[in-house]
Amino acid sequence: MVSENKAKWSDLVSPTMTPDEYLKIYDDKIAYNYKTYKLKIDVIKKIEKLLNSKDENLKILAFGADWCPDCSKNVPRMIKIIKYMNKNVDFKILYGIMTNAFRKPGETIWHKTRSPPEAVDPKFDLKKIPTFYFFNKTGDYLGTIVENPKYESTLEEDLLEITQKSL
Repeated sequence: MVSENKAKWSDLVSPTMTPDEYLKIYDDKIAYNYKTYKLKIDVIKKIEKLLNSKDENLKILAFGADWCPDCSKNVPRMIKIIKYMNKNVDFKILYGIMTNAFRKPGETIWHKTRSPPEAVDPKFDLKKIPTFYFFNKTGDYLGTIVENPKYESTLEEDLLEITQKSL
């Protein structure tokens, strides 16, 4: 998690995909990861309970690319988590992140003209993909999951930790 992040939901300007659009477009690449992921229902229920007690909704922005194996694994898993939740979640997926193979030391890893502008926006501070950015219902930043859940953790457990610390 990056607590000093200055991103806001309103900083998102590029066209995005909905989870259903993503599942349809990338079905051949991600079907196995989506269908076989075993949800941690008990953890999801804790997230829902916390959101209800705080009268909160989540907004999630996922950065990724179709060439990225971790994106093909974790974005469909996050979609499955969100689809299971009873709470209203606004989930947008921003794909098309491209690396800059000719970058100089100190330059961003992402290609400035071939990637969406958010990929190189310092507010997002994108280092790896997928990165999931979490915001509250007013669009304020709560936290991130970068690339994969923490060691011996799950996406659900990391999301619970973010919501517990930030709401």
